Amino acid sequence: MSRRTAFAMLVSTLAMASATAQALTPAVATTPSEWERPEVIRIGAEPMHATFDGFETAAAALRAEPRRSRYHLSLDGRWQFRRSPTPETRPIGFEKPDFDVSGWSTMAVPGILQAEGQGTPVFVGSGYPFPKNQPWIDHKLNEVGSYRREVLVPAHFTGRRLLLTVGAAGAAYYLWVNGQRIGYSEDSKLPAEFDVTAAMRPGRNIVAIELYRYADGSYLEDQDFWRVNGIERSVTLYAAPATHLRDVDVRAGLANEYRDGTLALNVAVAGGDAGVRVRARVMDGKRTLLERDGVPDAGRTARLTGTIPVVRAWSAETPELYTLLVELLDARGRVVEATARRIGFRTVAIDGGEVRVNGRRIMIRGVNRHEHDPRTFRIVSEATLRRDLELMKAANVNAVRASHYPNDPRLYDLADQVGLYVMDEANIESHGYLSDAQQNGDPQGTLLGYKPAWKAAHLDRVERMVERDKNHPSIIFWSLGNETGIGSSFEAAAKWVKARDNTRLVSFLGHSMSGWRHPTNAYVDIFAPMYDDVEKMVDYAVRPEFTQPLILCEYAHAMGNSLGNFQDYWDVIHAHPKLQGGFVWDWVDQTVIRKDEQGREYWAQGRDFVPDGDDGPVGDGVIRSDRTPDPEYYELAKVYAPIAFVRDGNGYAVLNRHDHIDLSRFTLDYAVMEDGREVAHGAVTVPQVAPGARAPLSFAVPVARDAAAERMLVLRAHATKGAIPLVAAGHVVAWEQFALSPPRALADATGGVAPVDSGDAWRLTARDAVLEIDKASGLVRRYARGGATLLTGGAPDFWRAPTDNDVGTGVTKTHRMWEQFSNSRRLDALAVEGNAIVVRHDMGVGSVKVVTRWTMDASGRARAAVHFQPIRDDLPDPPRIGVQFRMPATLDRIRWYGRGPWENYADRKTAALIGEWQGKLADQYHGYARPQESGSKQDVRWIDVTRGDGAGVRVAGDRPLAVNALPFAYADLMEKPRARSSDIRAHGAGTLLIDAAQSGVGGDTGWSTDGRPHMKYRVPLAPLDWTFTLDAAR
Repeated sequence: MSRRTAFAMLVSTLAMASATAQALTPAVATTPSEWERPEVIRIGAEPMHATFDGFETAAAALRAEPRRSRYHLSLDGRWQFRRSPTPETRPIGFEKPDFDVSGWSTMAVPGILQAEGQGTPVFVGSGYPFPKNQPWIDHKLNEVGSYRREVLVPAHFTGRRLLLTVGAAGAAYYLWVNGQRIGYSEDSKLPAEFDVTAAMRPGRNIVAIELYRYADGSYLEDQDFWRVNGIERSVTLYAAPATHLRDVDVRAGLANEYRDGTLALNVAVAGGDAGVRVRARVMDGKRTLLERDGVPDAGRTARLTGTIPVVRAWSAETPELYTLLVELLDARGRVVEATARRIGFRTVAIDGGEVRVNGRRIMIRGVNRHEHDPRTFRIVSEATLRRDLELMKAANVNAVRASHYPNDPRLYDLADQVGLYVMDEANIESHGYLSDAQQNGDPQGTLLGYKPAWKAAHLDRVERMVERDKNHPSIIFWSLGNETGIGSSFEAAAKWVKARDNTRLVSFLGHSMSGWRHPTNAYVDIFAPMYDDVEKMVDYAVRPEFTQPLILCEYAHAMGNSLGNFQDYWDVIHAHPKLQGGFVWDWVDQTVIRKDEQGREYWAQGRDFVPDGDDGPVGDGVIRSDRTPDPEYYELAKVYAPIAFVRDGNGYAVLNRHDHIDLSRFTLDYAVMEDGREVAHGAVTVPQVAPGARAPLSFAVPVARDAAAERMLVLRAHATKGAIPLVAAGHVVAWEQFALSPPRALADATGGVAPVDSGDAWRLTARDAVLEIDKASGLVRRYARGGATLLTGGAPDFWRAPTDNDVGTGVTKTHRMWEQFSNSRRLDALAVEGNAIVVRHDMGVGSVKVVTRWTMDASGRARAAVHFQPIRDDLPDPPRIGVQFRMPATLDRIRWYGRGPWENYADRKTAALIGEWQGKLADQYHGYARPQESGSKQDVRWIDVTRGDGAGVRVAGDRPLAVNALPFAYADLMEKPRARSSDIRAHGAGTLLIDAAQSGVGGDTGWSTDGRPHMKYRVPLAPLDWTFTLDAAR
């Protein structure tokens, strides 16, 4: 999660009362106290079990469609609802069937209250949205939602055990049926199941839930996300048989050199005392591979084992699943209840200091993922979830961290199916207290993990996560929580997990960032730091005293225009066996779609709901919240590619970076490009390449069509049909581009024309071209072709619209003088020297000098030779060195030869192929949540900006340039209070930025100087000479 500091507790919007002021309003019942007692976690609920549905027949179990079962009822939909501002003002007795709720509104279940206008969404990056005084909650801030609905129980439910499950709701709630209090539960991310048999009857029933926005458990839910609440997951009613399956615990492993599958199955039975047997079958399609049956023991658990010869092992690259059918049989052999689930045979272990799956070292190419939707907050539809996984698989992501709580069970089902490793994480984060401990130096006296009163709550969240999700082969790590600090509770939790489940690894950092220390925990299996830079990772990798494999739990903070230096991370990771990847922060922006005063949609953030609240940006995903990829997404995909192409002597080789498969699922081809256009292509024979190996490629590069052209070779790997789940055949999994010849040199001038004095300007003319240099400013009054003005301005420019990283790392403060220099330009001298108009500018009152020498050749092409000369040696690195032109709105198309098609920067251009690209000018800006620098292209040989008929201007350089063309004034992107994404739209004159150099975007972090671009991607403070030309587009 981001380390943004929360603003002072939302003072102007949320009443700030002392957390100890618990006075009750007269004439109302005493407020229940369970939600302010950390030792009270749940009342009246059944023990946690694995996620499964029971059915009346084996056929129904194999179909796995609860909605078609006569014993399952969904209670989702619109519930009658009332929100109360405090516990003291909630409706008393609303759970009674005769209570009048006819005047109430309704609320969706599942649904988030604040998404439907019931309360204010609050975003807090670090800290609590209420006064911190555990375990107390300020009643004045604790809204209460009262839910009611009618449930018609069919007569055939009679004689069965009725189990009502609330999939997840927070922060705490009470449950009633027909006025009878059933129970209480906390933990907003895990289900609670209640036996309501005694309270329900055939016919009409009233189910009521009283939901509290905050509870003592909220002190363990201090994640960097929207503080909203509701009944987040489905509510269901299941009429189980009197004797029924209580839990199914599957251990599916491998033996005999990972060839054979091993099954250890524990099936717990609950309910009546009738004699029953358990039968289990492992099936491959309709074929039964293994069948076992047995009688429950004295503890009412049937324990079945078996071995299946030669199974297809599960991994993220080979998500092979089998069907496990479990039947509960009565004394006569009839099916009482049945359930089925998909299982995968695999092993996970630390061997030789490496994380290995099925005996092979793996690499984690991961992302962190919050559950977020731009309209419904934490309610993510199955279609959106599937889209997430489609995009992950297409981007070569092979792992997801469920940050920072157990996700909807559908995620794990899909991860099993499509092949994703999962780090499942307990719903524990107490970042506010961790920050206190870091400041006061007293962790044992501050951290909740050390406090005995909180031990049960910590263990409960870890244990219940494990029990719910234990049957998923995709889960290979259990994480004990995030940014909590350490403590005895976590040591106890790790001990419990290892005793309960030895088929997975335990991860837990506890700390947040830790300077140059490597704070490993001996009671877990891996070291999972956050935001270590590459130098610190190398330090860990080369020091022999550190033996745990390192997998970054968070890195590459992708806030706004970010994810610079990403290739550098992976160059280091590939170089050191102790380093095994990491999880990018993070997958999806947490923006919310809202409308501005003009009715235009924009990406809303916390400050848009609570003006004096957390001003930290929330757009830190590699995709937008509507699942549109950011430019960073393509960099992620390129760097994460499990196939690489490299030079091999005078030829080329392919490197297979997969962990478990060869390259037989892929096709390879090549393309030859001349001056950015493909002129030849052909297939490449796929060699036999084992995982982790490399092999030479055999193909002949065609001879050049144009001997003077810049030639490049592109090698590509494509997925075949079915090779990667959710990914279409032909998808490009990996590619690399190789230079075969140098770029064309900038053409020499074809004769020169002499400047003409036109009074207040110097003019150069040739053919239909006119260049005028204003005598008062030294800037371009106009560059015109055929009588049409194409460009004006051309002022030296050293500042860029600050990115989120520029703001977060302090560049807007430490480097602000470069904006002042750009705006405080003084013309030192303007003279004609031969055929050249020479302009000398003083920038920043003697800080920087810029000399521009303008000439024009006989064809009408203008040439600017620019010399940048810093005078002071105490200046920081400039964000850019370039010039800024204005251009008419009629120029609305762009074509360029350089890196594309998406924006790219000095430290984020690995995924931008050098070629000829084109598009609409309006599409060049990427709509970040906060307006900022966007749209630049690196290594540009030339760029045309044109009208619809093709007329326009071409810019080229004596060396590749960084160029940006936008359909609005660049000033629109500059940092402004309360700026919104809807503020940025095409209007008026456009902007053309021509840079000799621009700083990278950085992103190792987003809140400290570590987040700045690495030194090699910064613009050095040194003299610089560069040349560009202006010409007619063609």
